[in-house]
Amino acid sequence: MKFNNPLMLVAIAKADAFGSAAEYLTLPRDMSVRDECLTFHGYIKHPTHGICAGTYTDDTEMSIANARVLIEYNSPYTPLMFADAYVTEFNRGGRRNGYARNFQKFLEGINSGEEFLRLIKPYSMRNGAAMRSVPLGVLRSIDDVFAVAELQASITHRTREGIFSSRAVALMSHFTLYCTEPMNLLGAYCLEYLGSEDVSAYGHMFQSRWPEDLRVHEEPYGCTALTTVHAVFDLLTHQNSLMNMLRQAILWGGDVDSVAAITWGIASARYSHEVLPVFMERDLEEGNPVTGVCYLTNIGTRLMNK
Repeated sequence: MKFNNPLMLVAIAKADAFGSAAEYLTLPRDMSVRDECLTFHGYIKHPTHGICAGTYTDDTEMSIANARVLIEYNSPYTPLMFADAYVTEFNRGGRRNGYARNFQKFLEGINSGEEFLRLIKPYSMRNGAAMRSVPLGVLRSIDDVFAVAELQASITHRTREGIFSSRAVALMSHFTLYCTEPMNLLGAYCLEYLGSEDVSAYGHMFQSRWPEDLRVHEEPYGCTALTTVHAVFDLLTHQNSLMNMLRQAILWGGDVDSVAAITWGIASARYSHEVLPVFMERDLEEGNPVTGVCYLTNIGTRLMNK
């Protein structure tokens, strides 16, 4: 590994917690909220979601769960390992709000990974599989990266779009950890290693910019799994700092926290020395040692060490 990144999960959590305040804002009604976000003076509360300022969401919690599977088990991994981790982390984190409404209700009604696998309807084309795939980039070989990305995606997103989005995010993460090439070569790397079917269907997003006038959401440009991958790729290859990536994600709008969390999780390996606003670490999870920076750093360090 060329760029060891023990703060990967901390970066994901910071971007997730900050970006959640700007998620799916309605403009011009919420213009003042967006403008306040763009000052970067502190975590703020979303105008309607009811989540405390500085609290991370499912993007981080499910990334933690995937990381814990890689730490606590060895290959071959199984769907039950991941399903157990999703249920365990949801309960360990206090059954927090911030998950998609129907998925939150689903998790609240089950008690085990076995129940999860038996009852889940795994055909989503949204970005839930992609948002938890950044830690999978630590795996040493690209074949392993793809195999585990597809396995964990199939648990909840057994669709072509869902599986592709997980593979793409995990591959971009692997690039920043294991390769020394500059970020402007990321597109060529993805086109080289993604399968021919994926390149034929989705390769355009590694060769073009995200349309500036579109929010990152489902319509009119495609399902959220695909729009998220395209937006993340654009940020990674056309912005020169973590803060600029976050700023642009807020300006685009839509699923800001997922786009920002994935981007920061991937990019933080290359921008580890960037000085970020002090509040982002100090106020994350209100400084809670059970869920906050200490816990996330511990998980990230164990992941990189293994």
